[in-house]
Amino acid sequence: MSFIQKNIKRVAIIGGGPGGLAAARALRSEGHFDTITIFERNNHTGGTWKYTPETNPPPPIPSTNALLVDRTLRTKELYSPIYADLHTNLPKSVMCFQDAAFPEDAPLFLHHEQVMRYLNELAIKEDLMPLIRFSTLVQRVRYYENKVWKVTTSEGTTEDFDAVVVATGHYAVPYIPDIPGLDELNDNRRIQLMHSRDYRTPEPFKDKTVLVVGGGSSANDIVRETASVATKVYQSIRTHTELSRQAVERNPPNVQQISLISHIDNDEDISSVQLQDDVLEDVDVIIFGTGYLYSFPFLPFQRDDLIMTGQKVHHLNHYMFYKKNPTLCFLGLPIRVVPMPLMQRQSIVMARYWAGKIPMVPHVEMDSMDDARLDFVMGVAREIQYSEQLGAWAQGYTDKKSMEQWQSDDPVTGRLSENWIELRKNALLLRYDYLGY
Repeated sequence: MSFIQKNIKRVAIIGGGPGGLAAARALRSEGHFDTITIFERNNHTGGTWKYTPETNPPPPIPSTNALLVDRTLRTKELYSPIYADLHTNLPKSVMCFQDAAFPEDAPLFLHHEQVMRYLNELAIKEDLMPLIRFSTLVQRVRYYENKVWKVTTSEGTTEDFDAVVVATGHYAVPYIPDIPGLDELNDNRRIQLMHSRDYRTPEPFKDKTVLVVGGGSSANDIVRETASVATKVYQSIRTHTELSRQAVERNPPNVQQISLISHIDNDEDISSVQLQDDVLEDVDVIIFGTGYLYSFPFLPFQRDDLIMTGQKVHHLNHYMFYKKNPTLCFLGLPIRVVPMPLMQRQSIVMARYWAGKIPMVPHVEMDSMDDARLDFVMGVAREIQYSEQLGAWAQGYTDKKSMEQWQSDDPVTGRLSENWIELRKNALLLRYDYLGY
């Protein structure tokens, strides 16, 4: 175990969404840092929770390598993938920062506008707004021999910092698999292709036949919404989860679950979707709910270091600290977690480590060069274990035995309550009872 070897006073935070706000709250509460600056490319806080009917330019199809796609992220404005009627998958008491509850009169499962309002009001109430530079795109972040990070922005400024927090989220670069024949289909435009990032409302799919690829939250919502107006909806799911299984059981009659796509046939007159056990000749639109790739285009060293293709992020300690230089920290990278309370704990660990109050816990994850996305997919059991390890670490417990035996009822960094765990585990059933889906 080792403490940080550098006196960190100036911290740059890239991103003004939930992760950036969590970082700023934790850093300021330590009373150690002189400068905390949040760089936000958009003109608002809240990050991905800001809905807009506008969409980003379509990605190349297929889209399998973030290093080839992320140049499209260098524009100042980046539109969120939030769709018009999105509601949260988690009860409000589970998904909030654990020291800042949602309003008592807010519904159990929130509409995205209510989450956005919560984040904006929190930033105002806690006087975080003066720390944020809006409409400022970070173009380059470099580390120099004098142990300084230089942050260059779209405004043409370059400033020095002792440490950098990356809180940009991972909902910008769509992953669209390389299905044989897909690139030719994209050229002849017989079937419309899109990613769930650009879905907003079901109305454009009225009287169409839609094929949705994927079984995650967005894909299942799109299936349900488009089925209300489409003639037919097919859904292809590679790996079922409890979420997708429950969604399939409740599908309306015009939804059909199908096998995996083998390839696309494109002849002179028609394009057909070839399945492993069938063929579809009536598809008008394919919507890929296949997730996203990690990408940090402002880090010139990311290629073949942090990022291979973007399926995961390499060379990190505890999914956070860059191994080669722990004055660079990433927040919110794990998938299938509750983002806000997890990023809150990550931020507290980061702030206390950089303030010299707690040491680095020895690295325990295998750093395989295999670009396997599953390494970053947690789910309930792994998330609870990781979250409680962070809580113990934040309170100074750093060896394996003490971390396992640690007990604390601190509302932010203590053991997760039985109520929180039960609500987290039963969220899908609760949501169905509350929202009807």
